[in-house]
Amino acid sequence: MSPWFVLPAVGSAWLSAWLLARWRPAPAHRTWSGLDGLRGLAAFSVFLHHTAIWYGYTHSGVWTGPSSHFYNNLGQGGVAVFFMLTGLLFWDKLRSDPQQDWQRLYVSRFLRIAPLYAVSMVVLVVMAWRVAAAPGFHPGGDAIWRIATFAPTPDLFGVPLTFMFNAGVAWTLHYEWMFYLALPALALALTVFRRGRIGTTAIAGATAGCLVAGWLLSYGFDWHLLLFFGYGAIGRELARLRAASALRAVLVGWPGAVLVAVALGLGVHRYATAYEVAPSLFYGLAFVPLAAGNTLFGVLTTPALRKLGEISYSLYLLQGFVLYATFESATLADSVAQHWGAAALAAPVLVALAQASYLWVEQPAMRSVPRAAKWVGALLGRAAPQRA
Repeated sequence: MSPWFVLPAVGSAWLSAWLLARWRPAPAHRTWSGLDGLRGLAAFSVFLHHTAIWYGYTHSGVWTGPSSHFYNNLGQGGVAVFFMLTGLLFWDKLRSDPQQDWQRLYVSRFLRIAPLYAVSMVVLVVMAWRVAAAPGFHPGGDAIWRIATFAPTPDLFGVPLTFMFNAGVAWTLHYEWMFYLALPALALALTVFRRGRIGTTAIAGATAGCLVAGWLLSYGFDWHLLLFFGYGAIGRELARLRAASALRAVLVGWPGAVLVAVALGLGVHRYATAYEVAPSLFYGLAFVPLAAGNTLFGVLTTPALRKLGEISYSLYLLQGFVLYATFESATLADSVAQHWGAAALAAPVLVALAQASYLWVEQPAMRSVPRAAKWVGALLGRAAPQRA
């Protein structure tokens, strides 16, 4: 399958995001101006990856990753970017001040992730229930409680391959929370080694924290994915090095853009997966210029990509439902061109749905963080004397 088939879907998504940006522009990040656009690009690349998977599924009946290096890396590379961005932003937060307000941080993370996740899981459960009510399906033993731990979606009501309803995307939140649970250990190590260097103990503390968190939330733990959080932290360090201002100037300019293209090109050409040590190094190398501030000649700061970045979480979580509605009735007779033509029509629907989700679910939840943190603080404050 040629990589050129993605162009109609990319074009329709870009146009949709550009129109939405004219109506409601997305604010630029004050510190990392290009990273919002990068996040939007990553989210949409996962959509393209799952579109390719759906083509294989409708023609073979098997849900598996694309055989093409390009299409498989669209999804795995997009997830790698998400993890690197998380690593960069939270490492920067801890490096700026290891003495975090942990109560507020975890309330903020919960309200940033859980509300939309809960909405998407309600949709998934309702869809599974409706399918189970059809002839040939009968409600069975469910494992809905696993949903609360961001574990891979189980088969619900006896419906096989329930994860296809949302393309099984929620598994990455499992790793995000694992990293968040490791932050106190990382902050403690940074507090001990605060004399201008990171130190091996800090790295060991972060690794230990991630492993403990992985054990606490483990449903199939792949340590290779932790590398991407580390690459994000390394990118932050290189971006902030005062002694390397000349290097940073090179990374921000055209040589940095060339480095991004060459590293990604070599990684995708040589490896079918991003989730191994060797290919992950290419992604980490490509991320360094972007962390330093390279916007790929301004592409990452365009209004359309900033808009996709603003709604990227909704894009990511809701894409599976749109793809299922688009391709569930597809047949063997559908050609590659027809399949990607349908994807081009589905992309604006996803962008519009993600914008509505952001306005009605994500944004209200984020605005409630100060009030929720205050409420949690008062609750814990009342409970403390009783424990004494």
